[in-house]
Amino acid sequence: MASNVNIRSYRLQQASLKAGRRKMFLSKISISSETQKGMAIMVAIALIMGLAITQFFHGHIVKTKASVMQLQSKNAVVGNENMRLLATRAQLASKTKIVSHAGVKLHLFEPEKGQVHRM
Repeated sequence: MASNVNIRSYRLQQASLKAGRRKMFLSKISISSETQKGMAIMVAIALIMGLAITQFFHGHIVKTKASVMQLQSKNAVVGNENMRLLATRAQLASKTKIVSHAGVKLHLFEPEKGQVHRM
């Protein structure tokens, strides 16, 4: 237990010393006004470029989302049409529909019990 306490206090002391060194180092740095203006201009340009890039991607995302919504609505319409056509096909392929159509158009009827002779 005692060794952990000593290690923790040592680490805290080292961290505070490093922070103090950083403050002293940064306070000794002097930047000329021309360099400060140049850095401010570069930061402003970087900010504007970043905003422009994000606006470009935002516009692209909005356009893509609109096209996806349009395609989804078309897909729903095509799916409904497909369901309607499948139901119509099933109705037309039913045995009762085929027998009635063959009787009316082609004058074909199912043979009665006594009409079929097998050899």
